[in-house]
Order: sequence, then structure tokens, then C-alpha cells
Amino acid sequence: MSTPSHEGSADAGSAHAGSANAGSANASGGGELPVVWFDRPAGRLQRELLEGRARIADVRGNDPLEGIETAQGAIVGAAIRYDRNVYERAPNMRVIARAGIGFDNLDLDDATEFGIAACNTPDGPTVSTAEQAVALIFAITKGVRESVDRLEAAEGGYWARHGHLELRGSTLALLGLGRIGGYVASVMSAVGMNVVAYDPYVSDERIAELGVQRASTPADAVSVAHVVSVHAPLSDATRHLVDADLLAAMIDGVYVVNTSRGGLVDQDALLAALSADKVRGAALDVTEPEPLPPDHPLLGRPDVVVTPHVASATVAGRRRIFMHAVAEVMTALDGSKPPNMLNPQAWPGRNA
Repeated sequence: MSTPSHEGSADAGSAHAGSANAGSANASGGGELPVVWFDRPAGRLQRELLEGRARIADVRGNDPLEGIETAQGAIVGAAIRYDRNVYERAPNMRVIARAGIGFDNLDLDDATEFGIAACNTPDGPTVSTAEQAVALIFAITKGVRESVDRLEAAEGGYWARHGHLELRGSTLALLGLGRIGGYVASVMSAVGMNVVAYDPYVSDERIAELGVQRASTPADAVSVAHVVSVHAPLSDATRHLVDADLLAAMIDGVYVVNTSRGGLVDQDALLAALSADKVRGAALDVTEPEPLPPDHPLLGRPDVVVTPHVASATVAGRRRIFMHAVAEVMTALDGSKPPNMLNPQAWPGRNA
């Protein structure tokens, strides 16, 4: 498993205003302004941030790359794979910014080959995503959905049948201790949980600062945990990090939470563990695919809570993400190396 500082996270949604009239290559400034492309309709927030600085091109029709041919810069989400097939349609593109922390959908080698600076916004979604992880930990360990379902079905016997977890004195295992994982560690330590973390890239000083116990392997981390929360980036090395073997290493009745990337959890293995009562409950903001189809077996279960990859999409989180993404793009278009460039070997590339 690899957990660099660019931690997987939740994707930033669009602040789409229904009255927006910023169509493809719609001008928001003079004719000499650069064009910044969005892979979804640009709303009031995006127009406000770029007013007088760039023209906006965005997607309004069925073509997911509508207008990209005109773009010098792009601000994108997680739904599209950005590789040479996309870059070949964007001969003028100089910089692409992922609106979020996770950048597994950006092919950095291809971006470098085309001379395109690739960036992300690692500080944008941290607080909102960490708060969602904490909310999901509470929701699933307190059996909120089960209790609501039983009450609405008038089943009775609520108190006797509840039997969930008191968090104080219990153990939380974090798979990944980057920005979001570290924030979760601080909050849940304050709640009174013992926190153990696996992250080979985090310094001993950071471990000590957070007051958590370091685990040498993922299995070591989860073997003592009542709750396991996933905060790793998605890569070839971490795909299905939480698989049947790692689930088997967990204690019986464990709770599993994932707010990072759906591909980090083998959902078939998770379903089997839930059905066998190995896992007492699961809470997921990210899934594979996204969104889950209505008939997916993870949906409709009283022991599972699924939210549709919205962890970072608070009002404050969304604004912070797009402020940072615009800053990355405009820095590059102004001729300076952006601070959160993921492929520094590509500089200056097309920005020369």
C-alpha cells in the first residue's frame, strides 16, 4: 500500500446555478483571455472565480469533452479518464487541475508527454471529507439506519435488540494517515478511541504529534480494531486493499468505513463478510461503480450506509476546492509553476 501526501478523497461537485448561461466557450472577459474548460456545467461559483481572468468553456450536451478543443486550462472531476485520448483533442491545453485530492483518473505520464502541467487541490476537501468520515463512523457504529428502519416498521423491542458499539475505549484503525486520515485521528482520539494507523510514508514525528500507534502492515492495524476507516489513495498497488484476506484478519463484528476511493474495497468480499456477520456494518461514501445501480446488493441493507460520493461537497468545501483549482490553473497560465503540480518534470512544457 502506498499513501503519499496526495490522499484519495472525495470529488468536488459543481456549484451549478440553474440560471447559468456560460455555454461552451462562453466569454466572461475580453477576447484575449485564456479559456478554462470544465467537464460539467459551470455555475455561479466558477464564473465568479474566473470573472475578468478567463473565458469559460463547459459541457452542456452529450459529448463529455464538449469544448475542450478551445481550452488552455481545465478544471475536472473524477468521472473521466484524462489520458492521451483526451489530450489529443486539446491541442492548446497547458494545465489541468483535478478538483479534489485524488488524481487516479489523471494519466500523469501522458500529461507529461504532452507538456501539460497536472495539479490537484490537496487542501480543499480535507475538513469536509474528514467530517463525513466521522459522521459515517458514528452512523454505522450506533446503528442509526437499523434503528430508523425498525421504528418505521413498528417492530418493537428496540432497546433489547440494539447492541452496537460504544466508541470510547474502542480501537480505530486508519489505513492511510494523510491530511484526511490525520484529521479523523484527531477527532476520534478526542472522542476517546485508541487509534492505530498504517501509513509507511508518514514520519515518526507526525505519528507522535497525532498520538496514534503505528502499525507495520495493514493486517497488523486491522487485527485489533473495532472500526476500520480507509484513507489511502487508489493505485495499482492499493486496488482492493480491503479484500477477503484483510477482512479475515479483522476481529468479528468490525465496522468498515470508506471515504477515499471505491476501488480500495473489494465490494464482493465486503458483502460476503457482512452476510457472514464478520463485518457488523459498513459505511461508504465511495463505491465501484459510482453511483451504484438501484438494485445493487449493498443498497437496502440495514447494516450498510451508502452516500453518493458527496463528502467534500459542503458549501465551504466546494468553494475552497474550486478556489484552489482556479489558483493552480491561473498560476500556470500566468507563466509560473503551480504549487501543487503532480508532474513537475513536465514544467514548463507547453507553458514555456
